[in-house]
Amino acid sequence: MKLGNPNGAAALRRAGEDGAVLRETVSLNADAHARALAPVVEAIRAEGHSSLRSIADQLTARGMMTRRGGQWHVSSVRNLLGRISGMNQNDN
Repeated sequence: MKLGNPNGAAALRRAGEDGAVLRETVSLNADAHARALAPVVEAIRAEGHSSLRSIADQLTARGMMTRRGGQWHVSSVRNLLGRISGMNQNDN
């Protein structure tokens, strides 16, 4: 099995400017997804689920998908929480 996007480097080259515009678009999409999931994560935590594994299990049980349509893992929850935290810090 090959990991990664086989078209990733080509897409960046096509995007020009070292892919800055493409990276910005991906980042904005990830922010929007995190913003939409923030209330769900808040509710999950309010129910007493605090570990990354438990939050991942709860997101999956509620039918929430990752931004790319995948399943939740400890690492994807960690990334989501970091993004939500970063957005909250920028709001202050």
